Amino acid sequence: MSFVGNAWNALGDVGLWAYEEMSIYRRRRGARTAPGDDGDAAARLRAADYRTVERVSGISVAEFGERYLMRSEPVIVADGMRDWQARQIWSFDYFRREFGDMTVRLQDAGFKPRDSVELGAYLRRIASLPPVELGQIGADLDYLRYTYDSFFKHLLFTWGFGHRVKTRSFSFLAFQRLREHWRRPYFLPAGGYRIPWVQLGELHPNERMCQDWGLYFSAPGACTRLHVDGMRSNAVLCQVAGTKAGWIFSASLEDAARRVAEGRGSVGTGVVRPDGEADRIWRFDLAPGEIMLIPKGLAHEVHTLSPSISLTYNFVTNPESRDYFRFKTERGAGWIADAPIAAAPAFADRCRGEPVRGPADKELRLA
Repeated sequence: MSFVGNAWNALGDVGLWAYEEMSIYRRRRGARTAPGDDGDAAARLRAADYRTVERVSGISVAEFGERYLMRSEPVIVADGMRDWQARQIWSFDYFRREFGDMTVRLQDAGFKPRDSVELGAYLRRIASLPPVELGQIGADLDYLRYTYDSFFKHLLFTWGFGHRVKTRSFSFLAFQRLREHWRRPYFLPAGGYRIPWVQLGELHPNERMCQDWGLYFSAPGACTRLHVDGMRSNAVLCQVAGTKAGWIFSASLEDAARRVAEGRGSVGTGVVRPDGEADRIWRFDLAPGEIMLIPKGLAHEVHTLSPSISLTYNFVTNPESRDYFRFKTERGAGWIADAPIAAAPAFADRCRGEPVRGPADKELRLA
C-alpha cells in the first residue's frame, strides 16, 4: 500500500481509538428493562432454542457476509485454513524449537496475569496431557495467551511496521516470524474494515496486527469463562491443533447467562431484548483446520478438550459498523463472568445432562 494509504489508515485508527475512549467506555448509561425480562434467568436458558453451530465449506465472501456476519449468526468454516502453511508447520515441537527459551507470562480463566515460565517447558508439559470431555475443568496449569510489552509497539504493529520493531514479547516475535504461515481467511472481505481502520487498500492481518490478535496454547481442561470480548467486535477463532468446544449465547440471553454462571437470581434489570430476537444457545465443537466466527457482542465460553494451538483476531466491517456502535453504546464494554457457566447446575441440566467434574477444593482455573 502507498504511504498515503498507510497514513490515512493510521489516522483512522487513532480517531477510532479516541472515539471509543470518549463516547463509549466513559459513558455510564443505566441498563434498560424490556417487558417480559423479569423472569428467572435459569428458566430463560431452559426455554432457549438450543442448536449446533452450522458447519460450511467453500463459502463465498458475499454469502458469508449475508448469511452469517450481518445476521450475527455463528458459523464454522470447515476448510477455513485450506491455504495456510500453519496447518502443516505449527506444532508443540515447532514452537519449542523456535521460541522455547523465551520467558512468557501465563493467564488464568479470567485473563489475569499469572506465573512467568519458560515457554519450552510449559509447552512440553501441556502437550503430554490426555484429552478430556466437555465440562471437565482442570486446576493445574494456566494458559498462554498473547502478551504485549508496550502500547506504542502495539500501534506500530497495527500500522504495518511490526517488522521494524525490536522486542522480546512472544506474541510480537511470533507475529514477525510466522506471517508467511497464515493469511486472511478466504471467506472474509479484502477491504472495507472499520476495526481495524482499512478504508484504503486491503487488510492483510498477517502483516498488520488486528485487535486482539494472538496465539493461544492451552491444555485439556482449560476453560475461558463465559465472557464478551472487550470491544464487542467480531472474532475469528482459528483452530490449528487440538480440539475445543463450548457455547455461544444470543444477545438476548447475555444478562441471563451471566447471572446463571455467577449463581445470581432472576434477570431483574436485564438488557433489552430486541423485537423479534429469539433466545438461542449454540453448542460448538471445533476441530483442527476449522475457523469459527463468534459474532460481535455475543457471550461465549470456550473449553479445551485436547492440547490446543489456536489463533484469533477481531474485526468490524463497514456495513455492520452502524449497528455495532449502537449495540455497544447500549451494552457498554465487554466483561467476563466470575465463574464458568459449565459449572452451573441450572445450565448443566439444560445443556449438558451431567454435573461438571472438577476439583472441589480449588478455584476452577484454566488448565
